[in-house]
Amino acid sequence: MKKKILVLVDWFVPGYKAGGPIQSCVNFVFAMKEDYSVYVLTTDTDHGETSPYEGIESGRWTNDLHPDINVYYLPKATLTAARVQEQMDAVQADYVYLNHLFSPLFVVYPLWLKFRGLLKSEIVVCPRGALYESALSVKRWKKTPFLFLFRRMKLHKRVLFHATNKREKDAILQHFPGSRVLIADNLPNMRQPSFGNIAKEPGSLKIIFIARIVAIKNLLFLLNAMEQVTNATLELTIIGPVEEKAYWSECERKMAAMPANTTVRYLGPKRNDELMPILQQHHLFALPTTGENFGHSIFEAFLAGRPVLISDQTPWLGLPDRKAGWDLPLATTGPFTRALAAAADWDQAGFDEWARGAWQHAEKFIKNPELHDQYLKLFA
Repeated sequence: MKKKILVLVDWFVPGYKAGGPIQSCVNFVFAMKEDYSVYVLTTDTDHGETSPYEGIESGRWTNDLHPDINVYYLPKATLTAARVQEQMDAVQADYVYLNHLFSPLFVVYPLWLKFRGLLKSEIVVCPRGALYESALSVKRWKKTPFLFLFRRMKLHKRVLFHATNKREKDAILQHFPGSRVLIADNLPNMRQPSFGNIAKEPGSLKIIFIARIVAIKNLLFLLNAMEQVTNATLELTIIGPVEEKAYWSECERKMAAMPANTTVRYLGPKRNDELMPILQQHHLFALPTTGENFGHSIFEAFLAGRPVLISDQTPWLGLPDRKAGWDLPLATTGPFTRALAAAADWDQAGFDEWARGAWQHAEKFIKNPELHDQYLKLFA
């Protein structure tokens, strides 16, 4: 009989407004379903929304997503710790897989149950970038006391941490010295379309930004970098939900003052299944983020065969050597402006070369035979 893994996560498909963590969990359950009985306990309402998903039956276990994947959507309107514990007890999982670190009911509460001896399952915690300084700087007043209590109660001695790269492992050990930590690369979307290009003329560049509209994604920085490109026609498409309204207002003011050679359009949030064809209509993906644990939208750009312009605060480094894009420091906008100008200068042959470099970078990653084995070690 297969052992059971219970995934706890605040948001799951068909949700998409919480960004990468949803996609990470979807990719995880599909990757593990052959080796384990997989259960997902989540809520029936998307991030930032008040109305439940349409077409989803909440309050019972279903396998509508896939016959081998069981999902329980807890009604958000009546969500309590007791309801979470009730379903955890019903599953009796061998392993409980917690995502992020600061979710009151889907991380903190299960850890409390483990501390009190009321949860016998082995616990695997994936912080998903929550311990990076860029993430901790947001609502630090709330997170710092929790981390202190986590250490004081020695909870880190009762769990296995899943780090998705060495940088995250270092962050975990910095906050929780002596913890057990295993590295398993984030599981990406494995479905790569055939390579395809679009027309590219020197002097024009179509750019796309896909992310939640929050300060750490650094849209304003990108706009400032674009403003300094004077020798080309730039078009920027922005996709993502607005989560920080004051920050978005600041971006809107900048957008209204952009020079005549630059146009910007905002398409709002889009479902994951809508992104690929939109990505493929652009020349360059841009995301000067202050920190990413993985960056699913970055990887989607690679899958689409589109070079990227990103910061050096992600796992995707050394991109110019592969002609897959640029990973640049954030000290000033100058390097980003120069990269934008260089991309705008591409002729068709130049764009095709960098586009294929990005596509091949994704192809090599998804064909890595060690990816699946890394996850099996987490639940061994």
